[in-house]
Amino acid sequence: MTAALWDGPYLLGQFNRYAGRPDADQITDAIKYQWLSEAQQQVVADIAARQPEVLYFQGVLEMPTTDGGKTFGFGQDINGSPIFPMGKVRIFTSPSANPFAPLVPGMDYLQRATFVEIPNGNSRPQPLYWSGIIPPGDINATQPPVIEPAPARVLITELAVKNFGQAGNINPDMASAMTELWTRDFPRWMLVFRDQFVSGGALGPLVTNPVLGPFTYTFAAYLPGTAAL
Repeated sequence: MTAALWDGPYLLGQFNRYAGRPDADQITDAIKYQWLSEAQQQVVADIAARQPEVLYFQGVLEMPTTDGGKTFGFGQDINGSPIFPMGKVRIFTSPSANPFAPLVPGMDYLQRATFVEIPNGNSRPQPLYWSGIIPPGDINATQPPVIEPAPARVLITELAVKNFGQAGNINPDMASAMTELWTRDFPRWMLVFRDQFVSGGALGPLVTNPVLGPFTYTFAAYLPGTAAL
């Protein structure tokens, strides 16, 4: 038996299974990939708010400047738009300064949306480097999801199907079923990430789910009826 690849085509098939879509479907694969891509953006944001270490890229990236070192950006995404980084962004004066000597936000630099600014109208002739999370691109047949470990990508499918069911009230029962799966699976993966990266992240309180019963723990913000989904 071949192990699940958890790539774009696998998540597409999983979407069809969870949503009960027929083989000959009037909803195209391109539209389903759009649902999956939008869900991945949401899942990455949820993880970045709690356990960002899971999503950090290796090393650091140099920050471009176009005004002589007054401001430094985070680069551009595949669409040419400025990157709005996620998670705990850290700025360094050199790659060798990572991870023990980051600059101090509010003192060495001012954090903006898609760039940092050197305070007091000053400029910096030397380059800066950053570490953080780059928002993911779209999922498709050749571009896989970014979440690791791969089985955690089920969160993308659950949220995509849930959003699909809620859109235009297409299938509220299916959306409700996916919400229930999310309230079980999302906290489980957050616990996995917490154990793997014990040094960081701002985990929300773990509580007993009054709907699903004892020993089914979830974050308070993700309880049915008050979910941030």
